[in-house]
Amino acid sequence: MKYYSDGIGRHLVCIPYSVENLHKMAKELNIKRCWFHNSSAGAHYDIPKKRIQEISEKTIVVSSLEILQIIKGLHE
Repeated sequence: MKYYSDGIGRHLVCIPYSVENLHKMAKELNIKRCWFHNSSAGAHYDIPKKRIQEISEKTIVVSSLEILQIIKGLHE
């Protein structure tokens, strides 16, 4: 599984993308479940503000648009 974040946008997703995998990713990164959002834009985790640097170093940093494309299944 690969992790993707948009850095200062603080959004975090994974590929393969699914809610189950998002929760696995959060557990591996030690991110609390309260940071999970399942909105009309799609399910994702927010990165706690004080952990942006640390989490960004463990992910592939992409644009916010690419995060949205992953959520919508449009990422290659």
